[in-house]
Amino acid sequence: MAREKIYNNEKDVKKEVKRLLDAHGWFWWMPPANGFGKVGISDINALRHGVFLAVETKFGYNKPTPQQKGFLHSINSHDAFGFVVTEKTVGSLQVWLEAFDRARDCTATGTKMADEDGAAMLNAIAVMTELLVTK
Repeated sequence: MAREKIYNNEKDVKKEVKRLLDAHGWFWWMPPANGFGKVGISDINALRHGVFLAVETKFGYNKPTPQQKGFLHSINSHDAFGFVVTEKTVGSLQVWLEAFDRARDCTATGTKMADEDGAAMLNAIAVMTELLVTK
């Protein structure tokens, strides 16, 4: 039986997101956090097969700032993916990445994507964008 991962802070969440992106072959980078760049830019940005992904990581009760939400909404409005990943939703990122890989393979071979993969991706997107809804 596999042990469940324990996350103690946001750094642990970032480490797991980077591990997952590496495992799925994404090119990723982390913009420096300083006062000279665009405010609200996500912690991790990634690219694979022409698909752009921005990931804002959070831990515990931390929520995205209005600027971070705005950045992710902007990414999503340009047909890319902007997610918030927490210690509770990192499994959803893994599900999305696995389904993305299978969907990409189907696109490359001209075969139909499994309905289950489409549903898994949509469910994962709903979970990882829930914190973008203004509450």
